[in-house]
Amino acid sequence: MKIKPNWLRVGAGIITLAGTILAGCERAENKSAAPSAEFEREGNLVVIPEQSLLRARLKFATVSADKIQSQLSAPAVVEADPQKYANVFPALSGHLTKLHVQLGDSVTNGQLLASLESPDFFTAQDNYAKAKNVAELTRRALQRQRELLANKVAAQKDVEQAVSDYDSAKSDLDTAGQQLLAYGFNPKTDQPGQPLRVFSPLTGQVVNMAAAPGEFHNDVAAPLMTVADLSTVWLTASVAEKDLRYLAKGQEISASFAAYAGEKITGTILFIGDLVDPDIRVAKVRIAVANRQNRFKPGMFATVNFLGFPEPQITVPTTAIVQSGEAAFVFEQIKPWVLQPVKVTVGAQSGDETIITQGLAAGASVLVKEGVLFQ
Repeated sequence: MKIKPNWLRVGAGIITLAGTILAGCERAENKSAAPSAEFEREGNLVVIPEQSLLRARLKFATVSADKIQSQLSAPAVVEADPQKYANVFPALSGHLTKLHVQLGDSVTNGQLLASLESPDFFTAQDNYAKAKNVAELTRRALQRQRELLANKVAAQKDVEQAVSDYDSAKSDLDTAGQQLLAYGFNPKTDQPGQPLRVFSPLTGQVVNMAAAPGEFHNDVAAPLMTVADLSTVWLTASVAEKDLRYLAKGQEISASFAAYAGEKITGTILFIGDLVDPDIRVAKVRIAVANRQNRFKPGMFATVNFLGFPEPQITVPTTAIVQSGEAAFVFEQIKPWVLQPVKVTVGAQSGDETIITQGLAAGASVLVKEGVLFQ
């Protein structure tokens, strides 16, 4: 016996199945579309519909202009005071026979540092001795001519010639004496035959030694050693042109060093440069810093910190700023639940607030957070 299909029942099943599939597709479409229904876009505006759950999550703040004292900073390097820093050169070339100090020694102004056997120096001493003898001989000749003139034995012209010879000899003696004084030798008090001596030009410490006993020091342009007084050092800061108005001579600032993390060092501004670097738009500002125990070494890097004048600044909560590539935006509520992205220029951060230098005005209402949802 053959069973005949019930076409009516089969057709009803097919219709039911198709309905189920269509209903499932519709639910899937509605499910995928649900998130976008939380807000709508009208051009570059973002509209939050009345039924959107986002209205309960979004928070806004009114932009205000508060007086803020900006914390400014500038890179700096430690330098020795040029008036208390000296490379020590020998006046003449010669054989370095003795160093009277060592690296790190403390020295006083005028203290003997080194001795050299210099042929040129011995020649200068010999020239002085000869000039001294000639001056004495011409002095005696002049005296004799004056006595002869008084007894009417000599003529007036002989006396005048003797005066000329004596004046010339005295001039040569003075020149030879001044040359020896320039070499650190006083011909009136020092003993002839002494070696060339090198003295300290200031009170300080031997911070560099570039010579050793026994060598022939031929280059008078090369220093034997360096003496410096580092009890006070300079911090030379490169301050941006726009920040110079906050600084004045005598102003106290603070500095931080990588070598002394967490420690603040204070100093006083000595000099503000009169020239601005045309390429990088900075000026040199020198700050005097007390250097107890020689902790700050010339060449060290530091950061100089100072305060700007209290000025009205537009600030927003830092969480309101949305970064998109290199640009920063905030979402301003131009009317209830209608947001407009506004490009802003961001300044320094102060606590939980960030300064906005361009793009916003006081009184604007901005989205405090969740701005990333609308990028």
